[in-house]
Amino acid sequence: MLSDLKDLITRHGGEHPWLIFAAIVILPGLGFPSSVLLLLAGAVWGADPQSALIAIGAVILNIVWTHVVAAGPGKGIIARLLGARWQRWQALPRNDLFKLTCMLRLTPGVPLCVQNYALGLLGVPLWQSIAVAIPITGLYIFGFVLTGGAIFEGHAGLALVGICLVAALAIGLRFLASRRKAL
Repeated sequence: MLSDLKDLITRHGGEHPWLIFAAIVILPGLGFPSSVLLLLAGAVWGADPQSALIAIGAVILNIVWTHVVAAGPGKGIIARLLGARWQRWQALPRNDLFKLTCMLRLTPGVPLCVQNYALGLLGVPLWQSIAVAIPITGLYIFGFVLTGGAIFEGHAGLALVGICLVAALAIGLRFLASRRKAL
């Protein structure tokens, strides 16, 4: 069964590798878990840094389009839905937006689409959102792509390294968040 799944993924993924790239660009913005797509990208593209860099490029494109939607047409819709409550969020001081960007990007478990839409809605500059996302999200992406590729290539040790990278990052970020709250 697993070998059939592996054959299906590698055969179709090998014939159409751009489909996974497009899926990473589009689907997380619609609420689909990006981690599943990143594991799949590793399985199709391989467990190497080049695959991770391609996936990072796709995630950056996802950040761009979701941010633009949130900062543009989405902002008017949310303002109408939330009314006066929206005004409090809009009144955030501009210097707090960087802190908010870091907080959202550093908090483990916050879906990518929630991060992107929230930052766009609140008026965080796109360059700032991407600049904070690349080092943090990039490590997650690298871990997931490495793990997905290693599992499908049958490299248990490499898969364990990828899993440990994702786990260590999640634990480290949770620790940083708890230290920030304690201060």
